[in-house]
Amino acid sequence: MNAPRLTRLQTLTGMLAAPFAWLVQMGVTEALAAQSCFPHDHPLPAPALRGLDVVILAVNLVCLLLGGLGAVVAWHNFTRLRRDRMAARDSADGIEAERRGLDWSLACVGVMSSMLFLFALVATDSAVLIVSPCSRW
Repeated sequence: MNAPRLTRLQTLTGMLAAPFAWLVQMGVTEALAAQSCFPHDHPLPAPALRGLDVVILAVNLVCLLLGGLGAVVAWHNFTRLRRDRMAARDSADGIEAERRGLDWSLACVGVMSSMLFLFALVATDSAVLIVSPCSRW
């Protein structure tokens, strides 16, 4: 049985969408908060940018959705390959078995990284809801 392989886009989306979403979330929200709350050498009591909280929450929501999409793709890749792996356990030749092993490894890495960074996205979103961007920790 020669099951279709995952495309590169499916594999990369499953592995990298959630980490990329977290990176964008941290970069954009931290830059906005830093420029709005600490424009010079002294901190401001309130953000200079009106609606900073709304902008940060919007960025966080978009990044959370992107990370969730990456986790869904990673889980789909994982379950599909697990099903294919069980169905074709004994029928694969050496090259086919090696190809399936590589796909399986990449799917496992995708699930692990997506879940880890999805947790990081949720934790960062929780911190944004609790702590004001211009307050000291």
